[in-house]
Amino acid sequence: MIALEQVAVTLGSQRILEDVSLTVAPGQILCLFGPSGCGKTTVLQVVAGLVHPDSGQVSVQGERLGYAFQDDRLAPWLSVRDNLLLGLSGHLADNEAAARTDTWLARLGLGEAAGKRPGSLSGGMRRRVNLARALALQPDLLLLDEPFAFLDSAMIDTVQKLVLDLRDRCGTTVLIVSHVREHVAGLGAEIVPVSGPPVCLSYPAPGE
Repeated sequence: MIALEQVAVTLGSQRILEDVSLTVAPGQILCLFGPSGCGKTTVLQVVAGLVHPDSGQVSVQGERLGYAFQDDRLAPWLSVRDNLLLGLSGHLADNEAAARTDTWLARLGLGEAAGKRPGSLSGGMRRRVNLARALALQPDLLLLDEPFAFLDSAMIDTVQKLVLDLRDRCGTTVLIVSHVREHVAGLGAEIVPVSGPPVCLSYPAPGE
């Protein structure tokens, strides 16, 4: 579960979040929907503990957090396979991590790219590696930042089914950032409009 209460964030001289209150229930899929640059990613970063708020309360429940970043953040000196193994390091025994890595590479159509380095891949393939790394953890909480960018319609459908399967099998709570409504329609996500900066948000709204 995610609970933010009256969270405010200033980056540099700009106020990005102002009085953000947000609750995402266990097993819920929720999408923060709005234009690029409005502050949606900062909400994810607060939830992940990468940005510390100026004020407010943050509560995140769950032992395993998977984060598919908008800018991929793959280790360029490692192969695709080793990037996934690095993400599983410390969570699984070596043999289980290796088996799960190969499974998720296959699910995202990356088996033939396993030995390649990220710099040799297209933007769409790097996005799939980024997603595979987050999904392979089978996390309690999954954060997805524009996860469907650079993907064709068939792969978007595949990723949506994988996310739904994780939710159904593992009870994964999912928080997505997107500016394309069609990209999240197949997930049955609760869509919360966001505008800013600064983002002022209360979900659920008082009285709901």
